Amino acid sequence: MRIEIISTGDEIVTGLVVDTNAAWLSALLLEQGWQVRRRLTVGDNLADLKAVLQESASRAEVVLVCGGLGPTADDLTAQAAAEAFGQPLTLFPDWLATITARYASRGRPMAQSNAKQAWLPQGCEILDNPVGTACGFVVTHTSSHGQSQLFFTPGVPFEFKQMVREQILPRLKLLAGTQTDTELRRFYTFGISESALSDLLDAAPWPTGIELGYRSAMPLIELKLIGHGASAADMDSAESRLLNTIRPWLVGSGDTEPAQQILALLQGRPLTLLEGESGGTLLALCHGYPQLEARFSAQLADELAQLPTADAGLQLTIGREGSEGVPLQLSADGKQIGQTVKVSHPDPESSRKILAFAALDMLRRHLLGEPILGDYLTLARTAQRG
Repeated sequence: MRIEIISTGDEIVTGLVVDTNAAWLSALLLEQGWQVRRRLTVGDNLADLKAVLQESASRAEVVLVCGGLGPTADDLTAQAAAEAFGQPLTLFPDWLATITARYASRGRPMAQSNAKQAWLPQGCEILDNPVGTACGFVVTHTSSHGQSQLFFTPGVPFEFKQMVREQILPRLKLLAGTQTDTELRRFYTFGISESALSDLLDAAPWPTGIELGYRSAMPLIELKLIGHGASAADMDSAESRLLNTIRPWLVGSGDTEPAQQILALLQGRPLTLLEGESGGTLLALCHGYPQLEARFSAQLADELAQLPTADAGLQLTIGREGSEGVPLQLSADGKQIGQTVKVSHPDPESSRKILAFAALDMLRRHLLGEPILGDYLTLARTAQRG
């Protein structure tokens, strides 16, 4: 099933508003097994809107259009759809009554301009908006290329997301039947660059219908194994090949964030954090863990041998930066294991994220019974202890 997304509005084109709706929708659809083929953005111009609607409808079985359904003169999406597909704007009296009743329930008179939101393309199907005055609607368009269904939604994120979850997703599942076009398997690596992974993984082609995608999410690299109609056996074989290569840097898989996967390994054991150079970034990764004690201190040492130790329990410590780098230490039931690392990154925030996850990865390795100090390609280790 070919899917395209169209986002409308001058505020998005000009960058005054970040288009979080399209990003959220693309990710949600991918989780269902549908990969969006194109995402387009168009301003509040009637001719441009008509053209982009017609172009997407000529290519895609499903087009999801977000924005431009408000009551003001620059909300042109319904008019554009009506003109693009020869379905003149028609008053839908039931929706007009719904808008009027909602204003009355709030003790407010309805502005005359709101009536515009009840004028929709003739023959369309209304998608209810239980919280706003702009309903969504569905237009079905048939051309020489086949049939396309266009789903129109308001751009207010809360209204848009509720409409997608409750009304559009069920319809898409009916359109797709029991088959999904795409299967997605996620894996996360730390301590190796995207380019180094590409050198290792892209030298030989992947099986037909399977591709590997990369996403840098500082301080991790997410690898997406995407199968387009591939068999389970082919996907399993591709996953085995992938894991055999990335195993030294693998820190998580699936849809749960790696930090949460690591904390789950604690199984409720208390964890103490002492932070210096990372400035609270490690706490940000772990803040949802209930058995957590965390402190920040600008006075922590810059050498491994001088970091505070713990005689019992689990404690992660990130010291201050010194001439040799930043010392990281794991205290595990009275045993101290540490390393001093140098982070070469121009962005201070990214450097703090790298330090924090390097400390958390020491905990992961300990809990899984692996060597505590990993063989990272993106961190220089200048000292170690334990």
